[in-house]
Amino acid sequence: MKITNNLDRKSKNNLRVGLILLLAFFTLWYVEPVSSFLVSIYAVIRPILLGFAIAFVINLPMNFFQDKVFGRLFDPKKHRKLILILSLIFSWLIFFGAVTLILLVIIPETINASQTAIKNIPAFADALIKYTEKIPALNKAMVDIRNQFESFDLNNISDKITSYLSGEGSNVLNRAQSILSSVSSTLIAIAMGFIFSIYVSINKKNLKINANKFLYANFAEDRADTINYISKLTYDAFAKFLDTRFLSCFVLGTLNYIGMKILQLPYAGMISILVGALDIIPYFGPIIAAAFGMLMIFIQSPFQSLVFIIFLVVLQQVQENIFYPLVIGKHSGLPAIWIFVSVFLGGRLFGIMGMILFMPLATVFYTLKEDRTIKKLKEKEIDEKSLGEKANKSFEQMRKERLEEDFTKEEVEQIM
Repeated sequence: MKITNNLDRKSKNNLRVGLILLLAFFTLWYVEPVSSFLVSIYAVIRPILLGFAIAFVINLPMNFFQDKVFGRLFDPKKHRKLILILSLIFSWLIFFGAVTLILLVIIPETINASQTAIKNIPAFADALIKYTEKIPALNKAMVDIRNQFESFDLNNISDKITSYLSGEGSNVLNRAQSILSSVSSTLIAIAMGFIFSIYVSINKKNLKINANKFLYANFAEDRADTINYISKLTYDAFAKFLDTRFLSCFVLGTLNYIGMKILQLPYAGMISILVGALDIIPYFGPIIAAAFGMLMIFIQSPFQSLVFIIFLVVLQQVQENIFYPLVIGKHSGLPAIWIFVSVFLGGRLFGIMGMILFMPLATVFYTLKEDRTIKKLKEKEIDEKSLGEKANKSFEQMRKERLEEDFTKEEVEQIM
C-alpha cells in the first residue's frame, strides 16, 4: 500500500512537472497570442484591481477613524453602521483632497520645478566654469557638460511629440479615436473601480471571512496558514509603508518650507513641494530633490545653494533619527542595504512606481527569509551567542581549529 502511494505521489509530481513544461512551451511558442490574451484579460479585470487598490488606500484612514475617532464617540456595538459610514465618508474626503492636491499643486509644481531647473542648466554650467577656472581638470569637465547639453535639442524633441500627436491628415481621425477610446476606457475603469472600492470598504469584514473560508476549504491547513500569513504580512508591509511615507512627505515638505522662509532662500514653495513629493522614493528621492533645489538656487546665489544643501541634510537627519523613532517607530525593519537595492532594482525595472513599491515587497521577502533563517537555526540548535563567536573569529583562529581536527597541536604549529 505504501509503495502504491509513493508511486501515485511520484506520478502526480511527474504529471505536474510535465504540464508545467508543456504550458511553458506553448506560452513561448505562441507568445503573441498569449500576450494579447493577457492584455485583454487585464482590460477586463482592471476595474477590479483598481477598486482593490483604492479600497486599500481608503482603508488606512478608515481604520484610524473607526478605532480612534468615531469608535470612541459612539458605542461600537449599538452604532456599528453609523461608525462605518462616517469613517468611510471622512476617508473619501481625505482621498479626494489628496488627489486634488496632487493634480492641482504637486504635479504642476514638480513640472514647473523641472522646467526651471532645465532652463537654468546652461547658466549653472557657466557659473561652475567660472568658479573652476583655477582647477583645469574640473573646468574641462564642466565645459564638456555644457557643450553636450547645448547639443541636446529640446525643441526638436518637442516638435516630434507635437507631430506625433497631430499626425498626418489621413491619420488624424485614427489618432483622435485612439486617444478618445483610451481616455473613455480609463474613465470607465476609474468609475467602476470607485464603485467597487466602496463595496469592498463596507463589506471588508465579510470579504475577509469568505476569503478564509475558501482558503481553508481548498488547501491543507498548513498551506492555508502560510498563505494567510503571507497575505497579512504583505498587507501590513504596504500599509505601514504608505502610512509612514505619506506622513513623512507632509512633515518634511512643511519643515523645509518653514526653514527656507526663515533662511530667506528663494523658490521656497516650489522646492518644498518637490522635497516633500520626492521623499516618497527612499534614498534617491531626497537626492533628486536636493539636486533640483541646489540647481535653481545656485543661479541666484552659490552661497545660498550651499546653505540650502546643509539645511536639507540636517533636516533629513532630524527626520531619520528623531522623527521616525519617536513618531513613526521602526516602520520597515529593513536593513539599509536592502532598501537601497530594492529601490534601485525597482527603478531599473518599473521606473518611479517600482522605486516606490519595491521597498514594501522587499520587506515581505526579508521577513520571510528571516523567519526561515530563525527556524533553521533553532533546528540546528545554534544560538545567538555561538553565532557571534563564529562571526568574530579571525581567519587564523578558524584555520587553526580546522587543522586541529586532523593534526596534533605541535603539527599545527609547524604548519602555521
